[in-house]
Amino acid sequence: MDFQVGPDGQPPRFDGAAWVSQDGRHFWNGGAWQPMKKPRTRISGLVIALGVLIVAGVAYILFAELSPKPFEGDGVSNARIDSSTEIEFDYIRSTTCSNLTFEYRFYDRGSNQVDTFHDIKGDQVDAGVIHHFDSKVDPSQPIDSRATRFVADATCNG
Repeated sequence: MDFQVGPDGQPPRFDGAAWVSQDGRHFWNGGAWQPMKKPRTRISGLVIALGVLIVAGVAYILFAELSPKPFEGDGVSNARIDSSTEIEFDYIRSTTCSNLTFEYRFYDRGSNQVDTFHDIKGDQVDAGVIHHFDSKVDPSQPIDSRATRFVADATCNG
């Protein structure tokens, strides 16, 4: 080698394949100093997949937290047949209703519908408040004796 100084002003070093400048930016090709080409950085598929999963997870969490939630617990709970003329249950709803009525459908052990009753008079129900209902049916038309459970469907009439 007939040169003593690299393009960076420092003595070059031999890396086993070529003479390289001390700053690592040039190599000697036998006639002149040539710039080193940096190897292209490749992002692996695993890194991309993990990035997509993390972004999707964060987006899901933000969406779940920021999206409006329906009123939890909306509807009938603790439904019970007390006798052939009386039922009771708790009810909660997300909006106030000044005239709420129910349709009661009664079922036997085999989930066959055996009876249906409708409220005649409506009730005032405030939003977000649990209301307890003790409903009596006309004693001249008692609940079918095969009934073991019922479903109460609410209708807001105003």
